Amino acid sequence: MRTFVIGEGGSCHDGDRAKMSEAIRVAKDAGADVCKFQWVSSPERLAARRHAEDYLWAYRVIAFPHEWLADLKAECAAAGIEFMCTVYLLEDISIIAPLVRRFKISSFEAMDKKFLEAHEGYDKQILLSIAGHDQPFYVGNALLLHCVSAYPAPPHEMNLSVLRGHSGLSDHSAHPWMGALAVAAGARIIEVHFRLNSTDPTNPDYGHSLSPDKLKEYIANVRFAEAALGDGVKKVMPSEARWTRYRVRA
Repeated sequence: MRTFVIGEGGSCHDGDRAKMSEAIRVAKDAGADVCKFQWVSSPERLAARRHAEDYLWAYRVIAFPHEWLADLKAECAAAGIEFMCTVYLLEDISIIAPLVRRFKISSFEAMDKKFLEAHEGYDKQILLSIAGHDQPFYVGNALLLHCVSAYPAPPHEMNLSVLRGHSGLSDHSAHPWMGALAVAAGARIIEVHFRLNSTDPTNPDYGHSLSPDKLKEYIANVRFAEAALGDGVKKVMPSEARWTRYRVRA
């Protein structure tokens, strides 16, 4: 089964429209199925909602003009890659809904039942990251993505065994083999952060995002893991067929 790979550009475009176009090209060239952005109509409201005034500067990077969203979708279509975009405010859901095939909700909104229910009104697939939670909460019809909300997430804390009860992984580890290990553990959806070579090193997403070359390596590793897993049916493989004549039968 082919793993669905989401290339998450985050804020690594630095708010520069030309870099957003570059991000689409990088994701496509690396072999991702999706190029995903993040958008907020009011960074001030998001900072207040999350009690994160110290991150207001970071939220302002993803507060680009909403008119760009339709253009980015069109660019993705022309490049042959799916467009996705995460939003964080209730009123922004209706703006992004006509432009996406599926929604992605971040871990920080995962316990907001009203926010999650608002996504369900559009009859689209919902992917929901789960991080920083150890108690039951509302998930509706969402597919769950295991996540560790540390930036970057330490490899020894990734706890990939959790994937036996989840659909996939939202990866902040910046490790080139983490996606492949997740596939081996059962993930069928991988979201991985990437940056551009031109991304400002002071960008808030820089440290947990893969460079274009590392993104390509990461996705190649995912495809390697897929191939190695096979279909799960025990049978004589083509490469071993010639050796079957040496089997000893009692």
